[in-house]
Amino acid sequence: MKCVRLIIAGLAVALAAALAPVAARADGVARTAAPIAQAPTSWSGLYFGVHTGYQWSNVNVQNPAFPPGFDFDHDSWAVGGHIGLQHQFGLFVLGIEGSLTSTYQNNPGSKTCFAPGPQLTPGGTGNCSARLDDILTIGPRLGYAMGRWMPYLTGGYANAAYHFYGRTIGTQIMNEEAQTRIGGWFIGAGVDMALSHGWTVGLDYRHYDFGDKTASAHTPAGLFLEPARFEDATADIVTLRVSWKLGRPEPVARPMK
Repeated sequence: MKCVRLIIAGLAVALAAALAPVAARADGVARTAAPIAQAPTSWSGLYFGVHTGYQWSNVNVQNPAFPPGFDFDHDSWAVGGHIGLQHQFGLFVLGIEGSLTSTYQNNPGSKTCFAPGPQLTPGGTGNCSARLDDILTIGPRLGYAMGRWMPYLTGGYANAAYHFYGRTIGTQIMNEEAQTRIGGWFIGAGVDMALSHGWTVGLDYRHYDFGDKTASAHTPAGLFLEPARFEDATADIVTLRVSWKLGRPEPVARPMK
């Protein structure tokens, strides 16, 4: 009898499974899940983030009394932050962004040169070097929305801090320095990729070109020496960016027609 009950129970389960689709269609409507489509990515909103990468820069520093001066190259890692606001108009995204990018404070290679002031060694020679400290920027961005991807162009105003050092030959004691901020412009391009929950990653390249500026060379104690002329300052920076957009709504799932 026990075996008969098991056989009858198994047949009842099989019959119920076979009749379930029929019952579901009793009212003429098939109860199947509708395909789901994700809401399109929106690039509009306020965002902020951080970036890191590599920079290579150049500047000519001279004492106006001893032209043409010396060219100094400075290559280093860079790190910074950015904040921006943008709005999407159909497939185009228009925005504005500000950023600060700082170089790692290493000392680039030096050259034997005439320093802005003749206080280094007899004859006015020393080991001189110059480096880029940081860059401030603000400018528009124009992007093209391609789903989760957005290539863009950017450009605008840039302001850089450059630093000159003069050290005694042999002892390498710093006897004079000069620093200044120089205004200029930048142009660049990049691509962003939208992730979930408002996060975005991107790759960015920018070229910077700055004007000329005369600063005062001084001793570490602040004693004025002679003017130092910064000229032909340029920089190029490639960075990897991570950003987070405020107020981004979660994608809304909706049935596909």
